[in-house]
Amino acid sequence: LMSGWFRKTVLDPSLWITLVISILIALFGNETILRSVSQSVGSAQVQIGTAFLGIVLAGLALLVVFLDKRYIALLAKVPPGFDADLWPFKYTAFIAVICSGFGMILIIIGDPRTLLFRFTFGFSLWSFSYLLWTMFQLVRFLSEHAKTRVTQIQKEQDLGQR
Repeated sequence: LMSGWFRKTVLDPSLWITLVISILIALFGNETILRSVSQSVGSAQVQIGTAFLGIVLAGLALLVVFLDKRYIALLAKVPPGFDADLWPFKYTAFIAVICSGFGMILIIIGDPRTLLFRFTFGFSLWSFSYLLWTMFQLVRFLSEHAKTRVTQIQKEQDLGQR
């Protein structure tokens, strides 16, 4: 049922750690303090979520620049294939949109009942903290691609010099 990146994502400890910590803060944090910072937190989340979405698109563009026939053939040899190389971009973009969405909700929600506020604030906090982690993972992923591409180019140059 679960395989590849989806399985890694669901079993990723950082997803669950950030979720639990965010829920605990939302449930047990001082409501007056949480309400007083919610507009600022929401504004920051919208700005950071949309900025990170731009960074994800730039990273995807960087991956596309790497592509040539030989690199595509190299990626095809590594299971499960090129679609798995797109998953980190799709997933990080999805989390960035969720982060921005929860940020907008915090800005426009007004003064809701405690349960709705705590629920919204908790998932807002989670989406922000988890977005930071997924961006870190995406940078690691791109770094690995960059190293692989450099190695491939160096091997091609070595063969060309012989």
